[in-house]
Formats: sequence, C-alpha cells, structure tokens
Amino acid sequence: MPFRSRISLWLLAAALCMPCAAGGAAKCRMKSPDVTISGITLTDSESAVKVVGASPKLDESEDDLPHARFVSTNGSQELVLYAHYGAVDDEYAEAEVRVAGAEALALKDLPLESFKTGRGIELGMSVDQVQALFGTCVKTRQKTGSDLFIEYEIENADRDNELKAFGYPVYYAEYEFKSRKLVRYRFGFAYP
Repeated sequence: MPFRSRISLWLLAAALCMPCAAGGAAKCRMKSPDVTISGITLTDSESAVKVVGASPKLDESEDDLPHARFVSTNGSQELVLYAHYGAVDDEYAEAEVRVAGAEALALKDLPLESFKTGRGIELGMSVDQVQALFGTCVKTRQKTGSDLFIEYEIENADRDNELKAFGYPVYYAEYEFKSRKLVRYRFGFAYP
C-alpha cells in the first residue's frame, strides 16, 4: 500500500475515533437519581404530611441539619428526614435510612416495615444491585475492613433536566455497606 494511502487511512481512523474519545471524556452522571422515600418527595411538604404527619418535632444538632426521626413498624429501620434552615414547615430536602438502634424504639413508628426509595433502594441490597440501578459513576469508594462506601454527586443540579425543578445546586447520594449489604443510605440536596 502506498505511503500516502496509509496516512489517509490513519487520518480517517483517527477522525472517526475522536468522537469516541470525546464521549468517553464526558462527565459521568448517575442514572435517574432518587427523589422519593416511602411516598415522600423531597421538598414536597404535602407528601411528607401524608406519610409522617404535620410538624413532627425536629431535633437540633451541632453535627447535622434539623431532622425528624421515625422507625419502621417492626423496629428494624430508622428514617431520618432533614430540613434545611429556612425551609417551609414539613419540607425535607434530604433523607436517610439506617439500621435502627435500640434508642429508635422510642421514636414514632410509621406503618411501613421497610423504607424504600422511588428507585427501589432498601436496606439489605448488595453493592451490585445498587450499582445496577444507578450506574457506576462513583465519586469515591472507601474500603475499611468489610465496610464499603459509595458516593454519587450531581453538580449543577439546578440545571439538570431531572433535578432543576427542585432548585438546588448539588444533589448527592451515599451508600454504606457492611459485608457487601446496604446498612445505611442518605440522599438529597446538599444544604447550600
């Protein structure tokens, strides 16, 4: 094959691969992020009142946002709803579900045995099951012993087609696994 033809083929192949390289460099994004938990839509006070009632007591903490805590009917799971400072009553922008400790038995129980997100996330799921729902756009992974932490983040959520209606700049989700089983997860909109 003449030299000039080989160069032409090489340039054509390189030109065809450029879109692939550009696509590969595009920022990875979590697929269809969760915005609901057991019938509560984040930042929607009406849905929250239907599930947990109006104006539950908010616990204040130096370490975290004001929050309301609830327990499942069987006492095995705890739901924590976080209110941002200045939010409308009964409006929660973040949610957390974790294995309930003994102190959770004193909390108000909700008529649910398990807290489940709109995408189907619930305690006890495997790492593979969670990643199958959201993809592998993992921000960080930390392993310590049998613990595994997976975090996702969507910056510019206020410009994202699925999240812009909420009006927050950052969406996040974090999942904690022990022995590869989900024992805690938290998701929502980061306090600005």
